[in-house]
This record gives sequence, structure tokens and C-alpha cells, in this order.
Amino acid sequence: MPKITPRVAVLMLGYNDRENLSEALSSVIGQSYTNYDTFFIDNASQDGSIEFVQKNFPAIKIISHTKNIGYAGAYEKVLAEIFEKDFAAAVLLNSDVRVDKEWLAELTASAYADEKIGFAQPKIFLWGEKKNLANTFGNEIHYLGFGFCGHYEMEDNTTYAADQEITYASGASLFIKREAYRDIGGMDGDFFAYLEDQDLVWRGHLFGWNAVLSARSIMWHKYIFKNPIRSSWKFHLYERNRLFFILKNYSTKLLLLILPIFVIMEIGMFCNALFKGYFLDKLRAYRDMVRSLPAILRKRHWIQKNRVVSDRTLLPLFRSRITFKELDSPLLDIANFFFNIYYQFIKLTL
Repeated sequence: MPKITPRVAVLMLGYNDRENLSEALSSVIGQSYTNYDTFFIDNASQDGSIEFVQKNFPAIKIISHTKNIGYAGAYEKVLAEIFEKDFAAAVLLNSDVRVDKEWLAELTASAYADEKIGFAQPKIFLWGEKKNLANTFGNEIHYLGFGFCGHYEMEDNTTYAADQEITYASGASLFIKREAYRDIGGMDGDFFAYLEDQDLVWRGHLFGWNAVLSARSIMWHKYIFKNPIRSSWKFHLYERNRLFFILKNYSTKLLLLILPIFVIMEIGMFCNALFKGYFLDKLRAYRDMVRSLPAILRKRHWIQKNRVVSDRTLLPLFRSRITFKELDSPLLDIANFFFNIYYQFIKLTL
């Protein structure tokens, strides 16, 4: 059987990130895979990123935006254009990374191993001293919409020696087939930043597409966890987008089932916000959700009308606990105890 070598667009998005571009782009243009083009997308950087790429990587195609339209907005716009050309797939790639020489070849092989695979990601390791530890081997979703890195700071082992299905592929290196992207309605630019990869791939699951970890595709990411609570802007976007995600993608029955535990969780978060100084950011997330409600409901109607997989079938992809090392605390342990009990109730009722 001949080896499949579809034409792939590697899309690296940057915003005032010139200091990372040399190593990242050098690793991308040195791939063993040959049927690909690399694009640098600039979101109105002011640090000379475009000039740096033009001077040092003249073969790389540049797409320039006149204002910062966010991760989701930039990729929504560019992917629509890319998939009008003869690219069969695209990879969304962070600019603070270094990829292995076989990264793209292995990622492409994994994605095309089955026609129902719509998304794939490599093994993403941490940078520097922790380079042998995972950043993510596939991201996870708690049933209340919280997304987090899977297998964070774990060593690679035989459990991950072969390709396997994952809940969702990280936007740090997200391989997307054209037919899957079009089938599910594309990237939602309204997310701007945070959880847009979660939303995209979960919609893929709703429409019958799978996501996989490519076990032999490897890269390193300069990932530093920043608690959203300590960043007003990030917390606001994360919480707003979590509400967008739930309202768009959950069936009416699932929304009703999670409502009691969701309300309890929100009350707890509001109380914590009063003491931690991010109460107004939490309110802004709800304000934005209300303002966006007509658009959300239109998207929800289309998704729920056209989806082909039930929430009951997909429930095992959700996590019953939030298990992310950077968030460990006695309060989270208590919350996880009740989260898990309620998950069992959902599993019996859905």
C-alpha cells in the first residue's frame, strides 16, 4: 500500500513572540516530510516579528493581520482560506515550541491511519530541565467544562507506545483534516483565546470524528502554567469560554442533569472570587455570555440539529475529577469527591 502524503499547511501564529521564532521555525523547516508549506501568521505584532521572518526565513509565507484578533479569530480566518486551496490538512502550531524532525511525518501518518480520525496531536513534552516529562499527551475535559493537560509532568512509558484516542488535541500542535473541519462548522472565532481547541475537537466528537495521540510524533513546548485566577484577562476569557462551550455543545438533557452541581460550583467560585479579588472578572464572564446569547443559541441549534453522536455515548470521554497537578489543593480534593459522586448519577440517568 503506497504511503499517504497529503499536502499539509503548517500554520504558526505569533504575537510579539520574535524571541522564540528562530528555534521554532528552524525545527519546522527541517522536517523529513516534504509535502507541506509553512505559514507564519502575525497578529499585529509590534516587535518586528514579520521583518525577522522575512529576513531569516524567506521561504516561509507570511499572513499579516492589522489587529490582534486572537488565537481563535486568526485561525478561523486563515483556515477558511487555506482549505479553499489544495491543502488536505493543516497543523496549528504555537511559536514557543521545538519539533522533532519526524514530527510532521508521524503526525500525518497517525491522522490518516483511519478515515474517521479528524484530529491528532503529538506527544508534547515540557521544555528545558523537564524535557522528559509530559506537557500533555492529550487534553482532558471535566464534565463542567474545565479543560486541562492530560498526563501532565508524567514520564513517557509503554502505556503511550502506540497511537490512542484522546478527548481533545492541544492547540499547541493541532492537526486537522479539511473534511472534518468543514463538517463541524470550523473554528469559533468568538472564543478569541482559551478553550477554542477544546470546543473545536469536542464538536468533532459530536459529529463522529475521532482525535488521536500520535505516539511517535514528538515536540517540546515552553509551557508555564499560569493560574487563571492570577490573571484578570485570562480568567475572564477562560470562564466566559467555558460557558460558551457548555451552552453550545451539551444536549438539553445533559444541561438539565448538570444544572444542580453546576449551580453549586458557581456559587463556590463566586464566594472564592470575593476573597481572591476576581469577582468582577467572574461577573464579566456572565455579562459576555448574556450579550452573546443570541449567537450562542444559533450555533447551538445548528450543532444539536446536525450532531450524530449522543452525549450518553460520549460521556466516558469526560473526566469525573479535575486532576491537574498545578491545581492540587485540599479544597479541590473535597470538590472532586462530590464531582465523582455526581458523575455516577449522570452516568446512570443520561
